[in-house]
Amino acid sequence: MLIDDVCDRIERCSTAFHLRRLELLRDVPRNRCDIQVRRFGTHVGATAAAGLPDIDWMQHVMGLAPGDEALVPGIAAWYRELGVRPRFEVAPADGFVPLAAALFDAGARPTGFIDALWARLATPAGDTDDEVDVRIVESSSDDSAVFARVLLGGHGVPDDTPTEHWTGVARWSEEPGWTCYLASVDGEPIGAAALAVDDGVGYLASASTLPAGRRRGCQRALIHRRLSDAAAAGCDLAVSLATPGTTSHRNLERAGLGVAHTRVFWTVVDA
Repeated sequence: MLIDDVCDRIERCSTAFHLRRLELLRDVPRNRCDIQVRRFGTHVGATAAAGLPDIDWMQHVMGLAPGDEALVPGIAAWYRELGVRPRFEVAPADGFVPLAAALFDAGARPTGFIDALWARLATPAGDTDDEVDVRIVESSSDDSAVFARVLLGGHGVPDDTPTEHWTGVARWSEEPGWTCYLASVDGEPIGAAALAVDDGVGYLASASTLPAGRRRGCQRALIHRRLSDAAAAGCDLAVSLATPGTTSHRNLERAGLGVAHTRVFWTVVDA
C-alpha cells in the first residue's frame, strides 16, 4: 500500500537530486549556462538556466503541493525576472483545485506527464544479461569523463554542447550518497546510470544508453545492480521517474517497480 509518508519520501528524494545536479553544473567555473537554484518555502525547489532558456527540464519547479498556492506568484515572478518560462512538476494530491487555479493564473497549462515508480526493496529485480558488465565509476577517475560522455550521449546531448555540461556530470561521482555506473558490452561502455541514496530511498536516476548500444540489456543490468546496491546500503524503498509508454518505463516495471502516481507538467505558455 502506498501511504502518505512514502509519497513524501519519493517527492523529497527526486527534488533533492534535481536541485543538486543543477548546483553541480552551476558551480563549474566560467559557466555559460547561468544556472540559478532557489528554494521557496521549506520544500519547493526551483532551477533555471537563463543561458539555455529553451531546455524545459532546467526551468523546473518541484515539490509544489496543495496549500502552496501563495508561493506560485512569487515563483512565476522570479522566472520572469530571469527571462525564462518555468515548468512545474506536480504530484496528485487531495485539495488540488486551488493550486491548479493559481498555476492557471500564472499562465501555466498542462503540457505533459511523468510517472513516479517505486518498489519495496524486497521486490525481485529480475534477470540480467551476463554479457553486460556493470562497474562503479570511482570518484575523480578517468571513468568520470567516460560516464559523462555516455550518459549525455545516451540522452541525445550533442557533442558540441558547452563543455561545462560534461564537467558537471563528471562530478557526480564525487557527490556523497551518489554512485555512478557504466555498463559495457565487449569492453565498450555503452550505458550509464546513477543511484542516489537519501533517507532510506534508493533513487534510480538518469539512465541512458548510446544509440548504437541499445537492445543489448544494459538498462536491465543497470536497474538490477542499482536495486541490489540500494538494498545493501540499507534502503527500504527504490524510486525512479519515467515517461509512460517508454522503454525505460517498461524495464523498470519488469524489475518489479510499479507506478506510485503520475505527475503533471504545468508549463508557463503565456507571457
